[in-house]
Amino acid sequence: MTIAADYLARLDAALSEVPHGIASEIRDGIAEELSGLDADAAVRRIAQLGDPADIAREAMDASAHSPAAPPVAAPSVGPPAPRPPLTRSRGYAIAAAIVLGVGGFVVPFAGWFAGVAMVLTCGLWRTAEKLIAVLLPFATIALIAVISALASWLGGPPDQVDVANPLMAGLNGWHSIVLLSFILFPVCGLWLLWRLRGRSAG
Repeated sequence: MTIAADYLARLDAALSEVPHGIASEIRDGIAEELSGLDADAAVRRIAQLGDPADIAREAMDASAHSPAAPPVAAPSVGPPAPRPPLTRSRGYAIAAAIVLGVGGFVVPFAGWFAGVAMVLTCGLWRTAEKLIAVLLPFATIALIAVISALASWLGGPPDQVDVANPLMAGLNGWHSIVLLSFILFPVCGLWLLWRLRGRSAG
């Protein structure tokens, strides 16, 4: 066995307690230095390197004081984004406009009031839009009723005068109110659907 081979064998034995990665680097580096040297040069280089036990001790000290690799943190998964409330969804808004427009025909009076409540609680329309859609039909009907009542009062007893609606010739006041309810509520529902375009819960 050559001097270099004997030294490497003793080095392997001394590095047995050193972590594998560090021991492999030290052993490979020294083996590369000793390769190709003649006997005299190998003796001089081995003397410079020192005893394998000292090399192993220094390697152990260095590995003990080297900072440990920080643990890899698991990717944090945040809580799911909260879903918008039902009253801010497009489905709720569409249903509210439909109920306002035709709900009174399906369930008289109660259907319209349900539509009004749904429109007022929906978050996708501006306050002014809600008030216009809700109040316009009732305000118009109330105006026609007042005009019809005044015309009837000024024209004489109801059994003597057939009161005509000044806004809709050929129909008396109460007929006009019924007809307007069939027109204004669906129109307001369609107007709300038109105002809804391009809006979302976000």
